[in-house]
Amino acid sequence: MSISVFIADDFGLDEATNLAIVRAHREGALHGASLMLGQPGTAQAVTLAREHPTLQIGWHLHLCDSLPTTRAAWPWGASPGRAGLAIGLLPGARKLMRAEVREQWGQFTATGLTCAFVNAHHHLHVHPAVLREVVAVLPGEFSGWLRGFDVRGFDRHPKAAGRVAQWLGPAVRWWLRRGSPLRTSDTLWGVDRLFRMQAGEIRAAIKTLPRGFHEFVFHPRGTTPDADLEALLQLREPCD
Repeated sequence: MSISVFIADDFGLDEATNLAIVRAHREGALHGASLMLGQPGTAQAVTLAREHPTLQIGWHLHLCDSLPTTRAAWPWGASPGRAGLAIGLLPGARKLMRAEVREQWGQFTATGLTCAFVNAHHHLHVHPAVLREVVAVLPGEFSGWLRGFDVRGFDRHPKAAGRVAQWLGPAVRWWLRRGSPLRTSDTLWGVDRLFRMQAGEIRAAIKTLPRGFHEFVFHPRGTTPDADLEALLQLREPCD
């Protein structure tokens, strides 16, 4: 059987994002949202999650391009590339990463929400050192799933970011299988459509999917226009 799940990242980033995500679930096809801890909209997101129990909630670990929970700012700024290099090479960076993983998971558990899945801002959970720490903090009885990294593109000839993600995919999948006992999504869609998801493309892709668990990632923002929110609203409508 083929199962497709629609997940919105960055729940808790700010009020506009929170409201767009809830609307995408209430009026559209969104199944779940990944929660960022320690952000301006986190408290509101937690309240909204409690008010919408059918919205699956996951943990969206963030290690760059966000507000840290243990200090005022990231030493590497917003760049996931610099974050990954620092964590891989510098003991101080790994110490900071470990402290953030523990603190963010502690804040998630303090909400009382059930964690249905785990992923990370800019996909940094695929970093071997980060993955090890994430697996270490999750309880033994954790039954959720981890975002996989078999990246699929809607374009026959993807742009640079999509090509890099697809090129790294086999090595990342090996890391995930080797470093984590968790179930992972079998394919990941949307990396090449950041803020540009289209309902028609998604419906066409779903028709081609083999057996497995397939994840489509969205980023509703509550802006005008908001392509990802519009796609999720359209996906709730039956196909012609």
